[in-house]
Amino acid sequence: MTDLDAHLQAQEAEIARDQEIARVLACHPKDYFAILQINPLSQHVPLATVLRKIYRKKSLQIHPDKVKNKDAPAAFDLLKKANLVLASEPIEDSGRSGGNDEDDKSIVEDKKKYMEKSNLILIYEQVAEGLGGDKVDDFYHESNRAIREKVALVLKQHEMDQTVETNYLQRQEMRKQSDFKSAAKEREMKKSWESRWELDRDTRVKLWRNFSTKVEKPKKKKKVLA
Repeated sequence: MTDLDAHLQAQEAEIARDQEIARVLACHPKDYFAILQINPLSQHVPLATVLRKIYRKKSLQIHPDKVKNKDAPAAFDLLKKANLVLASEPIEDSGRSGGNDEDDKSIVEDKKKYMEKSNLILIYEQVAEGLGGDKVDDFYHESNRAIREKVALVLKQHEMDQTVETNYLQRQEMRKQSDFKSAAKEREMKKSWESRWELDRDTRVKLWRNFSTKVEKPKKKKKVLA
């Protein structure tokens, strides 16, 4: 291979890396199958087998330490997250937790990833059923492209729904906090008023006594003799 051939090959590899980074970032961040270019509807090859092969290839291709592209870290993070979620397996509680907080936290995270994976597969199956047609193994087939586009729309809608629900819950919590603070302030003001009322009791009694002694009693009229 000549120096020119090597230079051209290096340029082609760099262009391919940049294209792969752009492709990953263009995917919906929650569509882990699209990020890794895996067809979840294909049953011929176990997911774990395909996942190991594809993730290794893609992670080496766009690893930030080997790529100049400034977007490489973001794309690599998406790739890594996709691999973690799709590699997750069902979790059994027995034997995993030893009463350690770190272990319990790890179990929760693993369950969360597996649930996310299961939900994503379910979305793909429901979308595919809704669109109709036969299942095709080829990731790049037109029917699978249509499925991925619909899945992306579903994921966006889910995000919007979650945002609305989160905002509603936050407003409810803020209202509860505001009511709690108002009630606490009212109790504090009432307590302060009652305390001041008791402290001023002697003063009020003294003022009342002084007032009472100054009030002149009406004089009796003298009887006039006829």
